Amino acid sequence: MCEIIRLLYTLTMGCMMPKEKEVRPNVQSIHTRPLPPSSTDIRFKYDFVKAIGRGHFGTVYLACLKTQPMQLVAVKSMIKKKVQGVQERLEREIRILFSLDHPNIIRLYEVFEDAKYVHLVTEYCSGGELFEHIVAMGRYSEPDAVGLLRKILLAVNNLHHNNVCHRDLKPENFMFEDNTETAELKLIDFGLSNKFRNDDLSSFVGTPEYVAPEVIQGGYGSKCDLWSVGVIMYAMLSGKMPFTGAHISDTFARIIQGEFKVNTDEFSLVSPQAIDLLRKLLVVDPESRLSADEALTHPWFVQSFPDVLLPITKEVIDSLRNYRVKSKFQSEAYAIIVKCLNVSQIRDMKETFMALDREKNGFLSFQEVEQGLLAAGYQIAAHEIEEILRNADFKKDGRINYSEFLAATLESRALLDESVIWTAFNKFDVDNSGFITEANVKEALQRAGRPVSERQVKEMMREVGANLQGLTYEEFKKLVKSKPLVLH
Repeated sequence: MCEIIRLLYTLTMGCMMPKEKEVRPNVQSIHTRPLPPSSTDIRFKYDFVKAIGRGHFGTVYLACLKTQPMQLVAVKSMIKKKVQGVQERLEREIRILFSLDHPNIIRLYEVFEDAKYVHLVTEYCSGGELFEHIVAMGRYSEPDAVGLLRKILLAVNNLHHNNVCHRDLKPENFMFEDNTETAELKLIDFGLSNKFRNDDLSSFVGTPEYVAPEVIQGGYGSKCDLWSVGVIMYAMLSGKMPFTGAHISDTFARIIQGEFKVNTDEFSLVSPQAIDLLRKLLVVDPESRLSADEALTHPWFVQSFPDVLLPITKEVIDSLRNYRVKSKFQSEAYAIIVKCLNVSQIRDMKETFMALDREKNGFLSFQEVEQGLLAAGYQIAAHEIEEILRNADFKKDGRINYSEFLAATLESRALLDESVIWTAFNKFDVDNSGFITEANVKEALQRAGRPVSERQVKEMMREVGANLQGLTYEEFKKLVKSKPLVLH
């Protein structure tokens, strides 16, 4: 009985049971060294506009950069005393968020830590939760639902290709980027996420109505996320939940049985293809359940989103071929810059990236770049395609991720304007001194999840010819706008 009570409490409260073993660095705080007072105080860089959410560990605020008031962000401020018992979980959430890079996953920009708080600065999504939209509409039409569910699966597929299991997928954890009809859908809240190897997860976590049978029974893998996607799909198409009971124990019993109804009035106009996908997601046996890869190739999506490869424009091709950063510092600057671009600036490039990503995993391979070039009428030698990948692949993992693609195509869209460069400069100028010093670079990269040693920073600054005082704004602008040698 005690075990059942603990299980119900955990699933209801979303707490983490310390069962799983994970290799992680032995750290005592999010940062690796004490920070100077000016740079630890997040309000030194950001103005807090208003509170937009509250939780057990702290508050979420709408905020803006002091130097760029129109640059809105969300700041999740957590009280350190309250997270002491789950600090490992918080550190894991931060590491996972920094490792992810996809248009349908929330971006973590930087992390601040002071004596009392840990602050996570993320994208601000003003369009509200998917849950709120379902409640307001009652249920989604099938044409609208198919587009949103595809975005959900694209996010999940990228997670799983990064060996990350979310473990708390539900409509409340998807936010619309803004209030426009074309708003992107973003997956948020990675507090219960974890890395996985095969079926090595065991903690009882999640939200009762969305949790998979194998999570209740113990011992599971990434396919628990696909069950949750099935529950979300059912809720979107019908406005109801597939598994409910008078008590949580009743709900769990029905989930384990896996029996749900589609012969109701709500499903009378739903296509056979949609119901077929639903049946293949809400399968009790995870071995028989579709993976995210498989779900994305289901006829329900294929008929609505035929796999048509959009040709790359000549400007983008030229930008890819010519892209070659001159220094490590320039690479880091570009990584910051692409996070400073607004939705309208990157919309075309996002669509190009998604069209090139034929595997729908959130990365571009040699074959996908080659296919895109051929579709545009370009026949480029294999060694030149390899050079494009090598130059754009900042992480050196043999593929081009979303941010790397944006960085490599900045020139094609003339996006390096004054406001973007100024915002990036201020990300490095952490103490607002007007100069980017070695200490500034080390702190800025640490906040952005890319810690470097003092030796590495000295080498980076020496490489760009910075003096002891540091880089001025004009020097920084010249550095990021300097064009590489054209490749032929």
